[in-house]
Amino acid sequence: MPANHSTRTRRLVLKQRDWTEANRFAEQHSWPEEPAEDSGTGRKSRVWSLDEDTVFQVTRDRTSGEFCCFFYGSDRDELVRLLGEAEQELDVWRIPELLNEPYEETDPRMLVQSIFRLGLGAPPVHSPEFMPPLANALAHENPMVRAAAARTTAYMEWPELFPIVQAMAEGDTDQRVQAEAEKIVTVYRRAGLGDA
Repeated sequence: MPANHSTRTRRLVLKQRDWTEANRFAEQHSWPEEPAEDSGTGRKSRVWSLDEDTVFQVTRDRTSGEFCCFFYGSDRDELVRLLGEAEQELDVWRIPELLNEPYEETDPRMLVQSIFRLGLGAPPVHSPEFMPPLANALAHENPMVRAAAARTTAYMEWPELFPIVQAMAEGDTDQRVQAEAEKIVTVYRRAGLGDA
């Protein structure tokens, strides 16, 4: 594992929901795979070391079933280069697809899945272009969609979203949505991203 891995790239959400393509990508580059560790969260991950400082990780999200990959390390320029290479070689959801798909879905279950992908594929820092589709989902008439949108904010971990989720926890009309939002408020507070 790298000594300094505080910088993470944006996650690329794989269209193929399994390990195959990412594994092949890592093997083509002859990156050695690190032994798997059980995080205890139910999240499954595979990690390849590119060098002493840079890692390629693929994670299966337990809630959505989506697979995403990203790089972390300390050399930002190298991370940007690697992410661009991965985006070209892997079949991933592109940003325009992530942003547009929530508007195109009419089935609530498919909309939920598109919102999960939106959150997983969001950059690690606040990006205004991701807000309109997320805001629509947070205000959706279907409580299942609102609850999924609240959960999606945990993928994003943007401090700017904390007040929105906190307001949902305190005042959404559906108790299930309130309960989901309360869980996410706790996640934000543990990460130091919300008020204490």
